[in-house]
Amino acid sequence: MIRIGTRILGAVAIMAALGAPADTQQDRVFRVDPAYRAPGNGPAPNFSPKGTQVALTDVAEGFTLPKGAVLPAKRGIIKIGPNEKSWIPVLATADAIHPKDLCQVFLDRNRNGIFTADGPASIATPTKNEKTGDWWSSFSGAEISIHYGSGPQGEVVEPYMVNLWMVREGEAAPDILRYSVSSWRSGTIKIAGVDVLVAAMDANNDAVFNKDDEWSVLEAGAPDAQKRVLSYDEARPTSRLMFVKTGGTELVLEFRSFSPDGRSITFAAVDRPVTKAEDRAGDDIVASERGRPRAKEPFVWDHDLEAALFRAKSANRKVIIDFETTWCGPCKTMDEWIWTDAEVASLLRAGFFGVKLDGDVEKAYVKRYAVAGYPTVVVLDPAGKETSRLVGYRSSKEVLAILK
Repeated sequence: MIRIGTRILGAVAIMAALGAPADTQQDRVFRVDPAYRAPGNGPAPNFSPKGTQVALTDVAEGFTLPKGAVLPAKRGIIKIGPNEKSWIPVLATADAIHPKDLCQVFLDRNRNGIFTADGPASIATPTKNEKTGDWWSSFSGAEISIHYGSGPQGEVVEPYMVNLWMVREGEAAPDILRYSVSSWRSGTIKIAGVDVLVAAMDANNDAVFNKDDEWSVLEAGAPDAQKRVLSYDEARPTSRLMFVKTGGTELVLEFRSFSPDGRSITFAAVDRPVTKAEDRAGDDIVASERGRPRAKEPFVWDHDLEAALFRAKSANRKVIIDFETTWCGPCKTMDEWIWTDAEVASLLRAGFFGVKLDGDVEKAYVKRYAVAGYPTVVVLDPAGKETSRLVGYRSSKEVLAILK
């Protein structure tokens, strides 16, 4: 990573300028000027935000398509940046080889409403998901420019990279485009004589850095530091503290502000009676599960809901539905720690028929039970009426509460 200049600012001076919390006399305030990074420019984050949806509508009759584009063609607007000046009109079209799929994406980079003079399209080869039958068109590494207004040096423009994708579920072309950020910002600073890596990640795909995004700070000499500073293990919301080992002590760092363009991060060394290990202990969501007994006899899940409902009515038993997907991390954690819990499995075996449904496949049931996220656990009485549900990862204690 490129070494970025460091400025230590007076606490009183920045308090009014940045609207930061009042600093104590012991607080030292630091500013790092991180640079834009994208895949191919060093280590990349091992995660990205959930995709943001962009509505697409059919182009008007007589609309001029770029060379190589054919109908169907749909257009929309990627609404990113601090204001409409940075919004990016987008055109998605088929081509002669793939007449059903929107496999070309044209970005109106100069934002003039014309898609014929902005360079070549991003092109995808549609691939079929054998499990669902859907056709995916994915476009990686589309770099655009974001306008952040005027600064001392003139107009502030920064690059921003996104991955885009569309899914055709039937014969009709999709009317939704999704995207997620694939770029980030990072730099270095020296704190108490220690070289430190600092990273900023846009957590919500809006191309504006603020307190709703994530940051990470790690000693440059830590094992595999350049990758770890961009990982799930280290990155946290700005409401969380960061820690730097300086000799035999840990310096506690508290976030102060991002500039909207991500060109600066300000944080302070603060006096807090907490270590990194203590602060991060609560992030281990399965800590309370590790000491609990594991089931010697597993609970058996079925995959036929209608059959389970019929059997439940006849046997006067309840039905528990676990809506999951193959890509859902919390679903896998539930499988490993919750459904194998001895007490949970015992209650399930005693009074329930269980059904696991893949949300990507069983779309009719997803709609029927209004499933909006994964995992979703739904409990039905013997008559098939919903009595309770849990959304997202839940502990054995929480699951036991609805089973009892």
